[in-house]
Amino acid sequence: MALTYSSNTKSHAQGWLLHRITGTFLVFLLLTHFWIQHFDATTRSVVEQVVVKTENAEGQAVTPMPTYSENAENAVNTRRKSDPRFGPVGAPVTPYDVTMLRLADPVYAVLWKTFNLFFLLFALHHGFYGLNNVLSDYIRRPMVRAVVTKLVWIVAGLLFIIGAYSVITAGLNMQPPTL
Repeated sequence: MALTYSSNTKSHAQGWLLHRITGTFLVFLLLTHFWIQHFDATTRSVVEQVVVKTENAEGQAVTPMPTYSENAENAVNTRRKSDPRFGPVGAPVTPYDVTMLRLADPVYAVLWKTFNLFFLLFALHHGFYGLNNVLSDYIRRPMVRAVVTKLVWIVAGLLFIIGAYSVITAGLNMQPPTL
């Protein structure tokens, strides 16, 4: 009986520990993302600096925020009326153009692209390690388990490549703002 349990000397302690560490970092990264992107006054000033300033008829500098079409605004507000998790009705939505202009700024882009790459890496590792654990609990044949494990990590790697490409290329076709 003891030989049955001692024949497998492979320990999964490192994977278990990394799973806990990535989960902890994911909580930290998620809270940081929400605070910086949605609540921090400094980010609002960055948005105002990133969007190109123009002058109105009186010669005063104004920052025109890109806006959604009326149909899109109505769709967002309709969604918010039916489900308050999407924010209060009439609250401003960060337009796509603003996000792309933020990512065109060299300093801002390096910071947030690095942040998003770590977020992506930790999320994929955490999720696919958990998926792998669930699948290995139910798959009894060692060969099938090995094949499924390889497939799980190949899919995770492909998703990381696609996600990293999206993060790195975001904002590259936009002109950096001139302040």
